Amino acid sequence: MRLFVPEAPPKDFRERYMRAIRHRVIEPLRADDDALERTGFCRIGEPFELSLRHDMVFFDSFINLGVRTDRWVFPGSLVKARLREAEAAYLEKKGRQRLSKHERAELKLAVQHKLKQKLTPQVRAVDLSWSLDEKLVRFFTHSARSIAAVLELFEKTFHQKLVIEAPYTQAERCGALAERERVWEQLMPVDLTDDRAA
Repeated sequence: MRLFVPEAPPKDFRERYMRAIRHRVIEPLRADDDALERTGFCRIGEPFELSLRHDMVFFDSFINLGVRTDRWVFPGSLVKARLREAEAAYLEKKGRQRLSKHERAELKLAVQHKLKQKLTPQVRAVDLSWSLDEKLVRFFTHSARSIAAVLELFEKTFHQKLVIEAPYTQAERCGALAERERVWEQLMPVDLTDDRAA
């Protein structure tokens, strides 16, 4: 996926960006966390390398990073089986036949919390390369979820909005739209339903 950065970086960008990148390095998910998903930076090509240095990030006029997403994924059949067991034990303890929606939701959270103690979160990393000269970010995935996460992370880190590259945005960048708009404005409308026009 190609993303366009509309603004040039500030003159002192290396130190400023390095501080911002270190601030947004991913904090791996732990079983005690309430969050089910978290996204942040890591070293490009090394999702478990979280101590970033200048030489790992800056290469000539490029900023190279990994965008890592940790997410708890619970196998559906395992959750259902554990939830049935928990519901049966709860009903037996309370001496009832049915659970309320609220009780069922609380039991599901308790089951997921126990599963977090036994499972590890799913880790996914995608490479990101920002060409400062071209004002172009290359993000090596087409996953809508990953793209949405990187758009948010990039804006929070660098205080710039990314524009998804498409034919229209490409034409706008090349200046082709301004020329077409001038031609479009010179056209005269013609009523094709009017018999006098023929």
